Amino acid sequence: MVEDDTAVLEALRESFQDSGLDIDYATDGETALKKLPEADLLVTDLRLPGMDGTELLQEARRRKPEIEVVVMTAYGTIPSAVEAMRRGARAYLTKPFNPEELIFHIRTVEETLKLREMAFRFSRGELVGASLLMQKVYQEIDLAAASDSPVLITGETGTGKELAARAIHDLSPRKSGPFIAVNMGALPKDLVESELFGREKGAFTGADTRKRGRFTLAQGGTLFLDELTSLPLELQPKLLRAIETKEIWTLGAEKPEQVQVRAIAATNANIDAMTKEGTFRADLYYRLNIHRIFMPPLRDHPEDIPIIARTLVEREKTDDKTGSLKATEISGGALAALVSRPWPGNVRELANVLRKAVLRSKTWGASRIEAEHLDPEPGSFPVLSFKEAKDKAAEEWSKQAIRTALAMTEGNISKAAVLLKMNQNALFRLIKRYGLKSNNPPQKPRPQFTVSSKLNQK
Repeated sequence: MVEDDTAVLEALRESFQDSGLDIDYATDGETALKKLPEADLLVTDLRLPGMDGTELLQEARRRKPEIEVVVMTAYGTIPSAVEAMRRGARAYLTKPFNPEELIFHIRTVEETLKLREMAFRFSRGELVGASLLMQKVYQEIDLAAASDSPVLITGETGTGKELAARAIHDLSPRKSGPFIAVNMGALPKDLVESELFGREKGAFTGADTRKRGRFTLAQGGTLFLDELTSLPLELQPKLLRAIETKEIWTLGAEKPEQVQVRAIAATNANIDAMTKEGTFRADLYYRLNIHRIFMPPLRDHPEDIPIIARTLVEREKTDDKTGSLKATEISGGALAALVSRPWPGNVRELANVLRKAVLRSKTWGASRIEAEHLDPEPGSFPVLSFKEAKDKAAEEWSKQAIRTALAMTEGNISKAAVLLKMNQNALFRLIKRYGLKSNNPPQKPRPQFTVSSKLNQK
C-alpha cells in the first residue's frame, strides 16, 4: 500500500489489524518498487511525492506484469483514475471510502490468485479443471506424452479434444517440432488423399504444382487428425500404412517418402460401434487405440465450471490488445447461473457465452460479469410478437388460476367453476386443453321430452 498521508495510513492500519492480511506500506513510489517482488497486489494513491501513482502503476506492471493494482483517488482526480484503469488497474476507490471496500477488493484478488494457482496445478496446457474426471484425463495425457505411440481421443464436440492433443505434443519429446491439425470432415472427399499425402505436379488433372501433404508438413512433430471417422473407407489402409511404417506415397511419386510423425486422432462419433458395423476399419482402429483418452462432457463435472469460466475470462483480458476490457471477475450469481446450465456444446459453448458477457460488461461499464450479462439459456426466452407474448402470459395466468381452483375444490369441476365465476363446460374444455386433472367431468345434458297433449289425453 502506497500512501503519503500518514493519517490515512494509520486509519487503514487499524482497519486491517483483525483482517489477517499481510500488508506492507510505503509513502512513495521508489520505496514501493523495491518491495514489489514480494507483493501480489499494489494499492496506491495517485498523488504521491516524486513518482505519481500513474507512473508507479506503469512501472510496476512493466516489472511484474501479473501484479494486481487498485488506485485510490480524491474526487477531483477521477479522470486520472480512469486513465489508470486504462493502464491496467483493476479498480479505483474515491476518497473518503469505507475500508471494507478496500478489504473486499483485497479478498477478491486473494481468490483470483488461489484460482490461478489451482488452474496451474490442475491443468495441462490450456485444459483446466480440478475434478477427479479431469485429473484422470491429465494422467492419460502424461502417459501418452511419455510414449511415441498413436493416440485416440474421443468425446463430444467442444470438450477440448484438440487442446488435449496439443498438451500431449507440448509435453512430448516432439515439442520442438510442428503441431499440424487437419479436420478430416472439412476436406472435400476427392482431395483428402492429396491433402494428407501431397501430390506431384501433373499427378491428376488440375495438379499444376507440387504440393506437400500434412504428413510432410508435420515432419519431426505431431499430426492431429480431427474427425477421423470422416476419412473415406478406401483411404483408411493408406493412413494405416503411413502410421505403421512411417512411410508415405505422394500422389504421382515414383518412390515412398520417410516421415517421422506422431499421429493423434480424435472423433466425436461412436468409433467402437462403427468398427463393429464395418464402417470403420478394425485394423486402423486397433493401431490408433493404443492410448485412448476420453474427454468428459461438461455436464459430468460441473464443479469445474467456476475455474474454467474464470480462466476463460482471464484469457479474454490477456488477448485484449486495446486494454479496454475491465471485467476479470465473475459474480457469484453469474457463476451459479453457469453451473446450473446443461451445456450441450460443452466448454466451447461456455467460452462463447463468456466472450459475449465480457463484451457486454465492457459496453455497460461494469467492473465484473453479472448474471444479466449472460446470454439467456436457449429456449428460455423465445422471440415472440407482443400479441403472442400477451396471449402466452394470459394463458399461463389462466392455467395457474384453474390449477389453484381445482386444488381448493379437490378436483371438483362444478365447485371450481363457481370459484372462477365461469361456465362449467368452458372450464372443462380448458382443463382438457391444459392437460390438468379433475375428478368429475360434467355430464352431457339429457334431452328434454315434452309430453304432447294428445298423449296426456290418452
